[in-house]
Amino acid sequence: MIKKLVGGFAVTASLFAATTGFASENPLLDKYRAEGATVGIAGYAPYGYKQPDGSFTGEQVEIVKHVLNQMGVSELEFVAMDFGALIPSLVAGRIDVAAAGIYIRPKRCEQILFAEPTWGQGAAYIVKTGNPKNLHNFKDIASTPDAKLAVLAGGTEETLAKKDGVPDDKLLKVGDKAAGISAVVSGRADGFALSAFAINDIVRTAGELIGVESSGSITEIAGENYQGHGAIGFPKGEGDALKANMAFRDAFQQELEKWMAGGGYHEMAAAWGFGPKDAPSKKMAELCGEGL
Repeated sequence: MIKKLVGGFAVTASLFAATTGFASENPLLDKYRAEGATVGIAGYAPYGYKQPDGSFTGEQVEIVKHVLNQMGVSELEFVAMDFGALIPSLVAGRIDVAAAGIYIRPKRCEQILFAEPTWGQGAAYIVKTGNPKNLHNFKDIASTPDAKLAVLAGGTEETLAKKDGVPDDKLLKVGDKAAGISAVVSGRADGFALSAFAINDIVRTAGELIGVESSGSITEIAGENYQGHGAIGFPKGEGDALKANMAFRDAFQQELEKWMAGGGYHEMAAAWGFGPKDAPSKKMAELCGEGL
């Protein structure tokens, strides 16, 4: 059983003091090596999802698996939850890491820590095959009578849609991907918005079967160029907890950079459609200080 503590931090006696250089500087790493770590996911491709055989995969999940394994953390528990529950769960210490493609935004940076983004992308939404209302961006939702857009409650696409003029009464807020897809298929919503990668994955794997297609990538919001940057999230805390959480995040980032420099990350991510054109255009510190 993995012990959970409010704030996501506990200083424990290291079992590895004699063998690792992290021992005196990284108590959280010692804790996760001894007890394992809990990883929150939102349960949808291409970021993190459960496969039919019970295993977990996805671009963000594979990052966590590889990096933590390299850091000596071998026991991982993956927990699927509504997207809107991920940050509160990090803050409360119910999970140790979030691997769900959470976009780096200033308000989120006030609550949690982020690694550097591994990609940047536009938004999109699914519509019924043939796009009967000719909807291609958020402004089309705002200007088309009776058009309704499903969004993940608390997700970036809700913020983007509102910024681009979609009123709250045209938004159907759902808890997960399945509910959003169902809303479109059943006719309760005309579109369901996610990141462009996630929408492309829905269309690729099930579009013909369920009768949906993509609106097309949305890269302009309120007249400005838009690219969302997703990254692994960690608890933040204050005082000693903040220092420990930052030390662990920094060690994670160092290992991630090694993997990226060696080409291993890019080979893995290509399986989910991530390529050179999707490279991030901004760093974490810049994203925390400005933007959506």
